[in-house]
Amino acid sequence: MLGSVFALSSAFFWALAVILFKKAGNTFSPISLNIYKSVVAFVLIGITMVILGIPFFPDVGFRAWGLLILSGFVGITLADICFFTALNRLGAGMVAVVECLYLPNVLLFSFLLLDERLGTMGIIGSMLVLCAVAVGSLSPEELNPGELKPDELKPGGENDGPQLRDSRLSGIIAGILAMIFLALGIVMIKDVLEQTDVFWATLVRVTSGCITLSAIVFFHPRRRQYISEFTFSRSLLTALPASVIGNYVALLFWVAGMKYTTASRAGTLNQMSTIFIFIMAAILLKERITKQKLIAICMAVTGAYLTMFS
Repeated sequence: MLGSVFALSSAFFWALAVILFKKAGNTFSPISLNIYKSVVAFVLIGITMVILGIPFFPDVGFRAWGLLILSGFVGITLADICFFTALNRLGAGMVAVVECLYLPNVLLFSFLLLDERLGTMGIIGSMLVLCAVAVGSLSPEELNPGELKPDELKPGGENDGPQLRDSRLSGIIAGILAMIFLALGIVMIKDVLEQTDVFWATLVRVTSGCITLSAIVFFHPRRRQYISEFTFSRSLLTALPASVIGNYVALLFWVAGMKYTTASRAGTLNQMSTIFIFIMAAILLKERITKQKLIAICMAVTGAYLTMFS
């Protein structure tokens, strides 16, 4: 039960972070935003470990270190670069559709790597959550990616539809890859998490992400642009709350959820983040809750309940 609570809490805080990240993403490149939030998480987790007296170099084998480092590269470096690329090119609404692939990938990798199998109620709950995300996300506006809004027309009156469609296609591909990397990165360390401290495991993953991202920037042709984005500005302050909520609070709950319950159940409850986005958008952004989204919310809540108590 504790793991289920952690997984749901992760979904809630990640949904809040996504709304804030979208605003920050307008001024940050995906790589720079990824490094920034990873550094914030590294500092906060490190301070927390010092306060709680958690050792930075526990007595664990090389296998645990290796898997966590690889998990950080796959689940943070690769997954987050793809995710923020998709978020910038598609917007939060369409990304919510692509995020439907997170749960199937978690179930797939849980079966292949951990030999996990959901019970009947768990399968029904997972399918309800997955269908709810799809029903709530697939609005008519999102199904017409080639249609330009007035403010997206070129000044000279030329319609940039093909270019926009290419951008959306690359965004969708990036989103799909993000969900694959994200699921693989967390499922592959399930057995390691059961034997180690959540804060330490998260710190190793984040450190791995920071190092590999820094290496990418160092050898990237546009490294001057990426470095210049870290100059103190209002953009950094805008991205700070999202980084704290998304890469400290939500990330710790996410790892803890995977540690204290099965990967399949945690993945199902993590998928509730999309439903929370609908609710927060209505509360914080005054967006209207349509009948379609209301049905999706009811389906998702029912699915989450069945999954938690299966």
